[in-house]
Amino acid sequence: MGLLIWEYYNGGVSGHHFLKRKDMPFISNWWGLILLPLVTFLSLKRIGKGINYNPELSNQHLIKHHLLPFLIAVLFAILIVVFSSTGNSEISYFMFLALFIVALFIPIYKSEYFLGFILGLSYSFGGALPVIIAIVLTTIFYLIFNYIRPIFIFIGNKISKK
Repeated sequence: MGLLIWEYYNGGVSGHHFLKRKDMPFISNWWGLILLPLVTFLSLKRIGKGINYNPELSNQHLIKHHLLPFLIAVLFAILIVVFSSTGNSEISYFMFLALFIVALFIPIYKSEYFLGFILGLSYSFGGALPVIIAIVLTTIFYLIFNYIRPIFIFIGNKISKK
């Protein structure tokens, strides 16, 4: 919200075009005022449902399964922003493509990764564009992990039995 207020009083609230192309739709950063709190609430609600409130579990479990994935996603998104904004867009492009390989091994479609990715990108790309991108990517990553990955596991098991 503070960033939007600052933008409003210093030249107006900016926005972004899809793929940085003027012929693509323009998304105003004002949408982030609605989308970021909504996505954060829904993601935290999903994360809360996945937490087993067993008193025998240590904080290490919560850190490993919830906080660490969130922080990794935030850091990854910030690195994409840094490389893309410093003129190293090739590196950010390859980092983006690497996510599809990572999705074969790690369930990066989960809410912790989703929220971290959005929040990491939101400072540079506003609130709406990261949400749209993350929804599309999360759907693809879910399909990769739950439908493509088992095919590779099945083939690997068949090859190893021979």
